[in-house]
Amino acid sequence: MRAGRRFSPLPRYQGVWAAGLAALPALIALSAATPAAAAVPAHHKAQQPVRYAQVSNTQTCNPDGLCTITATCPSGTVVTGGGVSETPLVSSGVYLMESEPTSNRTWRGTLRNASQFPVQVTVTAVCARIPGV
Repeated sequence: MRAGRRFSPLPRYQGVWAAGLAALPALIALSAATPAAAAVPAHHKAQQPVRYAQVSNTQTCNPDGLCTITATCPSGTVVTGGGVSETPLVSSGVYLMESEPTSNRTWRGTLRNASQFPVQVTVTAVCARIPGV
């Protein structure tokens, strides 16, 4: 090594580190902004945003019964998910047979009540209004 020169293990990368550290506050400030707003192209902002709705249908399922219930999404929406619940919660004798979409607007649930008690069965559909659909 020549006299008078200091040895630096990463001389080429010093400027990169300095620039990265200088940009850190700006990156932190950007991360506080809404990510979706920054990610949506300008030509998509004019369209109606996605809107969600939850629709439920509740019926009584008598003892020793097989109950099929459907929840239907409002016009202009599509089903994106759903589920089945019962009230009161019976620890045994109540069986979920199916929980599935049956069309682009409906969710169906079937429950077998082999218990000695009537239960309230609620089928819920999660619906979304998607632009262009």
